[in-house]
Amino acid sequence: MRWKRARLITVTKPGKENSEDVSKYRQISLLNLGGKVLQKALINRINRHVFSHDLMNNNQYGFTPHRGTIDAAMAVKDFVEKGLVAGDVIVLVSLDVKGAFDVAWWQSILNGLKVCGCPKNLFNLTNSYFSQRTAVLSINSIRMEREVIKVWPRGSCCGPGF
Repeated sequence: MRWKRARLITVTKPGKENSEDVSKYRQISLLNLGGKVLQKALINRINRHVFSHDLMNNNQYGFTPHRGTIDAAMAVKDFVEKGLVAGDVIVLVSLDVKGAFDVAWWQSILNGLKVCGCPKNLFNLTNSYFSQRTAVLSINSIRMEREVIKVWPRGSCCGPGF
């Protein structure tokens, strides 16, 4: 299906133009318009379910409507100030999971949708959208097409939401 096929292009990461390392390239997935529209509609409907049933953790700031990094920083500031006033010891751990979107496990996402009581039609559409996805890479006269089983396309409308 055309809306499940991504055309891959590679872009050299800034500052790594002279590197010999293969990691100097970033893959960008170009999706057909129908796939983009479906993604946007799907994540909007799932988000409506999640937020209308108050299923999102209050400490979630990223990829959450009307919340962002400034809100997260202010929450940390307030927490630290209260702890210092109370004489508490405060430890802050920050993690950056490299390639998190590249290894998102679709089965776990589907399980999460099931656990949160996602409407069956949205669950089935998401399950269908995850299946039989392909990526096509063309370089010079070489063309390769492979099935994609767990990677979110860079630039995906619903990747961060899931």
